[in-house]
Amino acid sequence: MNQTIKKLFAAGMAVIISVALIVTITYAWTTLSSAPVAEGIQISIGGGNTILLAPDVSEEVDGKVCHYPGYFKDTLVFSKFKSYDYLKQVDSLSPVSTADGLNFFIPSYYDISDEEVKNGEAGVGELKTIDKFEKDNELLFANLEKGAAQKGHYIYLDFWVVSPGTDYTLRVSKGDDNGGSYLIELPKVKESEGGYILEETDGSFAATSRIGFLANTNYVTDGSFELYKNSRNYDSRFKRLAGAYQEKGDYAYSGDNRFTIYEPNGDLNLIGENRRYVKTTPVGLNGNTVSLVDVSDRLTVQLKNSWAEKQDDNVTLSEVLAVSLAGKNIKTAKEAETTLYDVYLQGQFAPYVSRGEFISSTSALYSKCADDGEANELELTSLETAGATEDRYIVKLEKNVPQRIRMYVWIEGQDADCTAMTEAGRFALGLELAGSNKDSYEEATK
Repeated sequence: MNQTIKKLFAAGMAVIISVALIVTITYAWTTLSSAPVAEGIQISIGGGNTILLAPDVSEEVDGKVCHYPGYFKDTLVFSKFKSYDYLKQVDSLSPVSTADGLNFFIPSYYDISDEEVKNGEAGVGELKTIDKFEKDNELLFANLEKGAAQKGHYIYLDFWVVSPGTDYTLRVSKGDDNGGSYLIELPKVKESEGGYILEETDGSFAATSRIGFLANTNYVTDGSFELYKNSRNYDSRFKRLAGAYQEKGDYAYSGDNRFTIYEPNGDLNLIGENRRYVKTTPVGLNGNTVSLVDVSDRLTVQLKNSWAEKQDDNVTLSEVLAVSLAGKNIKTAKEAETTLYDVYLQGQFAPYVSRGEFISSTSALYSKCADDGEANELELTSLETAGATEDRYIVKLEKNVPQRIRMYVWIEGQDADCTAMTEAGRFALGLELAGSNKDSYEEATK
């Protein structure tokens, strides 16, 4: 493939979420609760004037919310903008399911008022069938504040991308040693004889978490461009905007949408001992019917991410812990953990993460899963891997047209590993996007 990859770094984007399990049911889903913290969200971009990123700016005019880009540049840190402060106050993630980024399905459980329970056909707390799940196409279960105690919860945020040079496509990319894409759990710090050590995590969040990119490519015609043109961040190279999305409480916008799901730890399995990939079939709509949906046409799969082991002169996370605590009067494990992750590392985890390769062809991966829904270790190792999935992409960027993208973070309840009681900890999410030129776009989408 004639492909010119231009790096668009979204490195060090840390979404750190703490959760504790309070309820588990016998079927596929767990219910999670606690007070997560989503902080230090950063997106850094490489590529100079080739691919640029901007925060989303919203403004209400005559009762209507308009969106336009902030200042485009090659580095963007979300935490510097007040418009993203809500990410520091969101409630816990708890399992939901989506196939399209427009319709989220919230699990429903039997309670004592249900006829099935009264008749002895079901027990209190058992999961109902998917046709009885609650459909959320108004973002009602998104970005809930701490203490909301909802039965389902996911996160979303908007940002803008533009390519001033040529038409480009965007993909999720492995990246380089200073950034890259990964999702990994942060080990808890526990007290040990003579000091503090890292406690191994069970991988439950890493195995079940998903990142989704919803890209609507319709041109915006609601007056947002006029607001942008009159803003101090306006760039005269850009004559129109793309990307129309619903506001919270409104119905999903049914324009020209493309949804891409990033599965960051495809072969991290908690059930069974053998390394394998188990495909997920999320809940979605087939017309007006709720059903399980094949998402192979919108999925990019990365192999397992892990903390780097000691090799040559690289530094491990355990060594960083020792350095971060040296000379300090640390009195508790919690204080040691805060010192390591929040004070010393400040969300910069990428140098200590061994990032998995991407399966270069989702079609080839799903061909291996055709018989039983799984690809075993031998089948996995026979597949080609690369820095990005070549036959799946997020969006085609039209030259000089700023594109708004909506990104989701959720726990997929239909994942095979969303089953067991566990005490989950914090995790770090890093993203790097890669763009390719028009020729490689045409070739990849034939």
